[in-house]
Amino acid sequence: MIEASERMVDHPELDEINRRLKPLYCELRATNTPCPLVIDASAAKQISLSHHSAGRDATYVHVSRKRKGNLPLDDLAVTIRYAPFVEGTTIIYDLLEETMQGKARPFVCDLTHGFLRMYMLLPFQLERTSIGIAGMGRNRVLEVAFLDSRDEIIQAALPFQLRFLESMGETLASKYTTTNRNGQFVHELPPASSSVTVRSCLTGREETRTP
Repeated sequence: MIEASERMVDHPELDEINRRLKPLYCELRATNTPCPLVIDASAAKQISLSHHSAGRDATYVHVSRKRKGNLPLDDLAVTIRYAPFVEGTTIIYDLLEETMQGKARPFVCDLTHGFLRMYMLLPFQLERTSIGIAGMGRNRVLEVAFLDSRDEIIQAALPFQLRFLESMGETLASKYTTTNRNGQFVHELPPASSSVTVRSCLTGREETRTP
């Protein structure tokens, strides 16, 4: 288990990021494998990389500026490349922008106006969200998973926003959460909810299920 200081970024501007991704941080584990992202020696003087396992299928990578106290930020953009073992078909997701960045090709990481960027690497693309309802009446249980192109569960902790809505469309409850490292999420369904919306924090795509 990684330390809380490694999971959380201590800066007022990033409170929202930490609130949104805190459930994910709790599922991350340290790994002794090499980091899949690579920077050159000159960039390493200003940038640090850390990575953690998010389950069998995913790796989380944190790219951050090295601290300069209260000094103003200078312009900083570095080219990110990939370790030789990373397949060219690997899919990169930008967790701050909530977008699929694309396949494993070198890209420029601009840290001029911020302290960090966060990425998720998956061996295949997230294709759709599975939202299931089990049980009946007050014993209904929500089951969420994210699937690949073969409709198989992606075995990784993947963050998402969950909203329970009542019949008139008003939000009963909303929370940020994540699947576990096996790619599964189970939650008791509030009795008054008439629909459930899941928004992926990797793609920003929303899907709704009416029980």
